Order: sequence, then C-alpha cells, then structure tokens
Amino acid sequence: MDTKHDKGGSGEAVRNPFVEAPHSKKMMTIVGIYIAVVGSIIQSSTLSTLLPVAVSEVGGLDYYSLASTLSGIISVAVMPLWGYLGAKNPAIKRPLFTVSLLIGAVVLFARALAPTMMAIVVPSMFYGFVSAGIFVLGYSMIRDMFEAQKAGTYLGICGTMMAIGMLAGPVLGGFIMDVASWRWVCHMIWPFMLAGGLLVFFGAKATTEEAADMASASGKFDVSGAIAVIVFLGALITALSLGTSFLPFGTLGSNVLLIVAAAALVALVFVIRKKQGNAIIPATALRNRNTLSFGIANFFCMFSNMAVFFFLPMYVITVMGHSATEAGLTTTLYSVAGLFLSPLFGKMIGKAGNARGVLSFGCIMRIIVAAALLLIMAPDANIFVIYVIMLFAGCYNSVQSSAFSAGPQIQLPADIRVQGNSIIQVGQNLGGAIGTAIYTVILGSMGVVGGMPIALTVSIVAAVCALVFALRLRKLEEE
Repeated sequence: MDTKHDKGGSGEAVRNPFVEAPHSKKMMTIVGIYIAVVGSIIQSSTLSTLLPVAVSEVGGLDYYSLASTLSGIISVAVMPLWGYLGAKNPAIKRPLFTVSLLIGAVVLFARALAPTMMAIVVPSMFYGFVSAGIFVLGYSMIRDMFEAQKAGTYLGICGTMMAIGMLAGPVLGGFIMDVASWRWVCHMIWPFMLAGGLLVFFGAKATTEEAADMASASGKFDVSGAIAVIVFLGALITALSLGTSFLPFGTLGSNVLLIVAAAALVALVFVIRKKQGNAIIPATALRNRNTLSFGIANFFCMFSNMAVFFFLPMYVITVMGHSATEAGLTTTLYSVAGLFLSPLFGKMIGKAGNARGVLSFGCIMRIIVAAALLLIMAPDANIFVIYVIMLFAGCYNSVQSSAFSAGPQIQLPADIRVQGNSIIQVGQNLGGAIGTAIYTVILGSMGVVGGMPIALTVSIVAAVCALVFALRLRKLEEE
C-alpha cells in the first residue's frame, strides 16, 4: 500500500499514516464529514426563510440579518487557527472537527429556544466553528486519506451532499415552518452536527508522533492578526447591517465603526507584512498563485451568490406573497443539478489537476442566471419561471461546491495545503458575510422591490471578478 503519496516543499515524499488506516475507519470518517455537510447546508439553505418567519414571531426586523452575518466574524478568525493547528499537528484535525460540530449543535439547540431575535443573533455568532471544521479540516482529512484522483472523487461527492442538503432543507424546512414552527427546523438540524462530529471522532486517526512527518507549520499562532480580523470584520458588518436602522449612515456611531474597521484593516496589513508566514493570513501561502486565485475567486463567488441565495426567498415571501414552502422551493431547485454534476466536476478536476475550466464555466453560468433574474424579477413575476431559472442555477452551485473542495486539495503544495485552504475558505466567509451586509444595505435603503435589481447587478459584477481570477489558476507542476 502506498503510504507516501504527498510531497513536501523540498519535493521529498513523506509518510502519511492516514492512508494506512483501516478502510472501515476511513469510510466512517467520510460518512461523518458527509453528514456534517448535509446538516450544514440544510441550516444555511433554510436560514433565509427561517429568519423572516422568526421575525414575525419574536420581532427584531431591524437587525435580523446579523444572525447570518456575525457568524462570519468567528469563522474568519477560527479558519486560520484551525488551519495553523491542523498543519502543525495533523493528528489534531479529528478532535478539532468534533469540537466544531458539537458547538454547532449547541448553537442550533439554543436558537430553537430563543425568545427574542437578539437571543438568536448572539449564539449564532459561534456557528462559524462549523464552517471552519468542515471546510478547513474535513476536506483536508479526505485528502490525507487518499491519493489525488480518488480524493477528487470523494471531495466531489461533498457537492452531492450539499445538493441533498439543499434539496431536503428548503422545502422540508418550509413545510415544517408552515405547519408547525421554525423552532422545529432547528431541532431537525442539530442531530446532524452531533452525528457527524461523533463519527469523525471514532474514524481514521493517527498519533502526533505517527503524523509528525506531515507537519508543516512552525512558530506561534498570530493572536494580534486574529484580533485585527475580528475587529475589522465585526465593525464593518455591524456598520453595514445597521446602517439603515439603529446606526444610520453618516451618524457618529456609524462613522466610528467605519473608522475602527479601516484602522483594523491597516493593522492587519501591517501584521501580515511583519510576520510573513506566521501571520493569521500567511504571506507565504498568499504568494502561491493558486492560493490567491482560489481565495479571491471564492470571495467573489460567494459575494455574488448571496444576492440570490439569501434574498430571493425573502423576495418571494415579502413581495410576491408566496408561502415559506414555495419560497423554499427556489433554493431546493438550486441544488438538483448538484446531485449528479458535483461528483463529475470533482472527478474532472482530479483528472485534469486543475479547477480552472470547471470554475470558469460556473462563473459564466452565474452571470447568465443573475442576468435572467434581473430581466424577469417583478412583484407579479411568474413563480414557475423563477423555478426554471433556479434549476439552471444549480450548474454553478455544483461547480462552487466541487471546485473549492477538490481544487485546493489538488492544486496546492502539501506544505501549504492546510493553511492555503484556510485562506481560501476565509475568502468564502468574507464574501458571504460582507455580501449579505451590503445587499442588506441596498434592500434596506431602496426597499426590497427597488433594491433587488441593484443587488442582482452587483451580483453580476462580482461574478465577472470571480471569472477573472478563475482563469489565473494553474496546475501544481506549473506553479
């Protein structure tokens, strides 16, 4: 059995004990990751419908978007930390994954009991641990256990799991909200987190000594950089999310937050330049062409995505007057193509050794779909036309789930793979959090009817930016 399928920065093969793990333990780990992915996607795909319904019961319309955006602050800080720890000691990925998923289960359970919107917002901040666990640790654990082409296939199946979550989540969640309560939707999801975390904990493992040859990080974690990231993102998102309600733009409070965000960003740049490879966003990984291209493309893809994924169900409910079930169907149809396309795309990426073609196709489809919605979106629009468009949108959704799961694991050198992947996933969370906040400003200041066309236009521009960086990707040996 080949136990030396990876190479370090010197090109010398290193021993990988995870390849030697019993097949049953590998499968247990993969099933746990897949269950966690399904639960995570059910959560995210129902949130855009759940929050408006929760607002109607507990109030808090002026700041309800914080329930989804603030989790990005935690995830952007935790992802590099998990990446650093996982690179320094690959054996610790398994318990860190389990801890992340257990935190997610507690957050969802607390959300189900929340008496006010603020009681939803506060615990939801910590849901960012789930993203860090799945997308930084979970994906790299799959790559640890298998050679590149087989890993590409298994990572592509993650896209199928996302599609299953999006198929089951919105319609089932919407139905439960219509006939019972949004609280029962939360109770439906947290067991996925618990099961996924426990399966991985009892899955493939290695001791610190056995995985020592795979360790690639040194130094200490960048605490000052983490603080700068948290302050920057927290101040920016709060200012944007509350700019049309509690802290209107131009007021003292809003201006102070924006100044603090700018100062924290300057401090972060200074930390990166000073600490280089030991910074929270390692300069050494950023100098890698594929890391930077994947990270920026992921940012713009997710930024573009939120205009449709998060706000279209709200438009269907609040403007078009349809039920939560009908609104949930828009995101359910969004996932149909992923059932069969995601594994195919993952296999294509693994075989080609490059996600450029697949990702570029997805960006072009993203532009076409947003343009089509821009043309037909109106209060009296035919809901079935929207459903058809969302079926086609599934093409780029399956691309995103496969390209950013399989691509980095195959196109980044082994010695920077975990930290590079954490940067790429930070791009995703930044794009989602900042995108949601900016679209909230647009719809809050212009109204949902007038703001949706502007939001879709911004979405198209972001998709074009993602395409530019997708075209910069190169095969690993060309780096």
